[in-house]
Amino acid sequence: MWRRCLALVALLTSVSAVEAQVRPKITLILPSGIDSETVQIDYFLAGPFGGYGGLMKAASKKASYDIDPFVDGRPADNVKIIAYLPGCEIVTLDFAFTGTPVEQWLNCYPLGLVSFCGKVAPALTNQARRPEINVIYLAMWSQRFFGISDGAVTTIRLGTAHIERDGKFEIVLPDLFKQSNFQDGALQFFVREPKTGNILAYLKPAEAAPNSPDWLIVQASYPIVRFVEEGNLQQASP
Repeated sequence: MWRRCLALVALLTSVSAVEAQVRPKITLILPSGIDSETVQIDYFLAGPFGGYGGLMKAASKKASYDIDPFVDGRPADNVKIIAYLPGCEIVTLDFAFTGTPVEQWLNCYPLGLVSFCGKVAPALTNQARRPEINVIYLAMWSQRFFGISDGAVTTIRLGTAHIERDGKFEIVLPDLFKQSNFQDGALQFFVREPKTGNILAYLKPAEAAPNSPDWLIVQASYPIVRFVEEGNLQQASP
């Protein structure tokens, strides 16, 4: 009897695995020349299961990414996608899922660049392990796009800058202000220890009001921004 139960479990597991392999997927095809490890894709599925959001795990040497439009075996009715390819405009997709495979090219429309210069307190430059500045984009508009009223906004990693001994740093960022639909966004800066990945401090513009958020609204151009330390964390991730 025990062997029969084990055989039945193995059979059901095998059937489930096969069904997962053959059910239709959404394939997002990358443009040539794009490093797949740098691509960031968020998606939101809506259907009889309610809503389900996910983030594609980046991998190297991929020509495409596949999204499984099923939750608990039930297909989505609608799929929404936010895709960021470095050097390209942010791509948004919103379409109905009819139960058949979908192949969608992610076209790259070049996005301009803007230089950003900042300065942090010298105390943050005296760390033995040479900390660095990380910059992320907070897509405030993503909640409206996905049709959700709460939950985390989509975040996009924009780059890393080395801090000079005098506290100055410079980084070239995508000109996100150029995409008028996505100007409702902000830049967040934090100091990270490169080897461990630990966040040492979140940064806040020194001229900001005491109770204001610790981010900087996306702009067409930026003056030199002086940052102060918002807080210290022993171990965290953005």
